[in-house]
Amino acid sequence: MFKFIHAADIHLDSPLRGLSRYESAPVESIRDAGRRALENLVDIAIEEKVAFVLLAGDLYDGDWKDYSTGIFLSQQIGRLGRHNILVFAVTGNHDAANRMTKALDSPANMKILSTRKAETIKLDDLGVAIHGRSFGTQHVDENLAVTFGAAEKGMFNIGVLHTSLNGREGHAVYAPCTVNDLRSKGYQYWALGHVHQQEFVSKDPWIVFPGCIQGRHIRESGSKGCVLVTVEDNATCEVEKIPLDVLRWVHCSVDITDVVEMREVLERIRKAIEKEQTSGEGRPIAMRIRLEGATRISNELAAHPEWLEHQIKALGAEFAGHDLWIERVENAVTGKLDLESTLADDTALGKLLKEILDTPGNAEEIDGLDRVLADLRQKMPEAFGPDSILNLDEEQTVQRLVEEAKHMVVGRLLTVGGPK
Repeated sequence: MFKFIHAADIHLDSPLRGLSRYESAPVESIRDAGRRALENLVDIAIEEKVAFVLLAGDLYDGDWKDYSTGIFLSQQIGRLGRHNILVFAVTGNHDAANRMTKALDSPANMKILSTRKAETIKLDDLGVAIHGRSFGTQHVDENLAVTFGAAEKGMFNIGVLHTSLNGREGHAVYAPCTVNDLRSKGYQYWALGHVHQQEFVSKDPWIVFPGCIQGRHIRESGSKGCVLVTVEDNATCEVEKIPLDVLRWVHCSVDITDVVEMREVLERIRKAIEKEQTSGEGRPIAMRIRLEGATRISNELAAHPEWLEHQIKALGAEFAGHDLWIERVENAVTGKLDLESTLADDTALGKLLKEILDTPGNAEEIDGLDRVLADLRQKMPEAFGPDSILNLDEEQTVQRLVEEAKHMVVGRLLTVGGPK
């Protein structure tokens, strides 16, 4: 049995974007978040006594400002080397854009696979064959997977590739290929990179995007890290998610539908912050708060955006201190008219709402409803049959559905702008 770590998209020393725009941003405390996440990766590798580490592209983030980035990486790879841990890597599109890497030799325990053709490295003592190919240029639009060799018989075969696969939302197309392209090679594990969201594409064989090791902005929210793979008898026994990030980006949606007082708005926000705070698992959090729903006080909320944002940031500071930074507050609330006053107005909308609310609940009293119910029974007999929770032969069920429909339509009409 042996273990290995699969990581990708380290983007070492890439800045956490947009922090300089915000006066309250904890820039100094999170400036080196990427470095500390890489240190966490090395710590885990040493602790778990892994045989090797696979890095599937984008170690860097384009050209460095100076050589300190490369020196720091060499220090961390060197730590692994002192524990007899090998590192195998392929370069990705960001690495290929880095001209300075060509001036530094790789650490002795690190092997970067060829850019000219697919390369296979055999670790006979482990019975492992590692197949991979690096990016030679920043823009690679050819299918590199088809150039990989067939699986080595009697060995545990791993493919290492930086790719967008058959396309992933929010990621540019690089080295495109299909799942069938990968499966056709007969490998037991595919270590992919480029997609920053962790994804287990397949388990037969394992095809894995580990995601980036540290989120850099709000679009890279949630837990970030690597995977720890355990292999026994030439078969993958376990693939474990390992968080490495030191700062976590979190989306927090707050529904304030039908809230009528500012005090209740702030209370709902406080509860939402408290709930989302646990998702950081003890890490500092950068949180974006989005207010949603329809309320009569939408104009009040929109009229004083700075006051609202400061109130929310004060709540965050009260609850979590320096461990929570409110990155932005988005107000997506829509207006909602008051039902009683609208009904009292002699307007077309008021008259329409009154007619809807006066609609009887008995199906026999609603013109055409019997035909609609009969059509539903015919089209979806199982969904609306006598054994379902939507038994349309029961008068109480029909009355309930009519009442729900009335309230839904009234609610949408009261929302400023009409139904969406």
